[in-house]
Amino acid sequence: MYNHLLYLAYWFINSAVLYAAGILIPAVRLEDGRFSSIETAIYAGFWITFMIWVWWDFAIARKFLFNNTASFFVFLIVNSISIWAVSRFYFFTGFILTDYVWALGLGVAATILQRMVRGMVVQA
Repeated sequence: MYNHLLYLAYWFINSAVLYAAGILIPAVRLEDGRFSSIETAIYAGFWITFMIWVWWDFAIARKFLFNNTASFFVFLIVNSISIWAVSRFYFFTGFILTDYVWALGLGVAATILQRMVRGMVVQA
C-alpha cells in the first residue's frame, strides 16, 4: 500500500516544485494558453513522476540498492532528465524550460524532497 502513497507523494512534490519554480524562476513557464499554471504543474508533475516510476521499476528488477548515497545521485540524474524530457514536450504539457540548466536545479530540489518523504512513508 505504501507504493500508492509514495507515488502520490512524489506526484505532489514534483507538482509543487514545478509550481514554485514557475513563480520564482523566469526560465520556467507554466502556461501555454490551454492550461492554467496549477493545471500545468499537476499535469507535468504526473509525467515526471511516471518517468521516475518507470526507471524505479527497472532498477528494482535489476536489484539496485536504494539505501546508499549513490542512489541519491542516480535519482538526481533521473529527476533532471525527466524534467528536461517533459519540458521538451511542452506542446502537450504546457511546461516550458527556456534554460535547461534549471532542469538540474529543479532535479536537486525534487530529489531532496522525495528523499525526505520516502523516509517518512517507508518508515510508517
